[in-house]
Amino acid sequence: LALIGTGTYFAWGPVMQYRNTNPELDGYVQPRSIANLVDLVQNSTVTIFCDYGTNDDSDQGTGWAMDIETDRQKEYPTALITNHHVIENCLDGKGKLFVAAIVGKEFPAIVDNWDKENDLAVVATKLKLKPLPLSPNQPYPGYWVMALGTADGYEGSVAFGNVLNTTETDVLITAAVSHGNSGGPLVDNEGRV
Repeated sequence: LALIGTGTYFAWGPVMQYRNTNPELDGYVQPRSIANLVDLVQNSTVTIFCDYGTNDDSDQGTGWAMDIETDRQKEYPTALITNHHVIENCLDGKGKLFVAAIVGKEFPAIVDNWDKENDLAVVATKLKLKPLPLSPNQPYPGYWVMALGTADGYEGSVAFGNVLNTTETDVLITAAVSHGNSGGPLVDNEGRV
């Protein structure tokens, strides 16, 4: 009995610390495994290319898989969320739109829907990806975040930081993002957008 009591006494602190820093309970802590989180998000993220000219005119951004229906679900089974400015030069048949998984094969894509005012677009592709879940929580100052995208053309780039502050429409973060991150997901410590 004394041995069990001593073991419980010395194990109680680490057990409680582990429980108190559980990402499921605390948005301020980093994930248990950053490598697993990066892999999870990279497997649901693509680089989006919009080639619209004959002189190497093109736009590049990032998109992430979301579980929503599109108008051409059977032909293009995966819906991607990105920014409108990434695909705007490929609207109305002006250019060729395609996506590529990280260091992967290119797949055709179409613009399914867009909202220019809020700089959002839904792209559908033949590439099958697992959708990222949406976070049920609102971000707040101090919240741990990771941005993933094609920063300056480097596919699968990651940046870690935290939320500085928020408004109804903006989230100010410390994670560094660059041209090409547009449309990429900002996730919490559990990989939820």
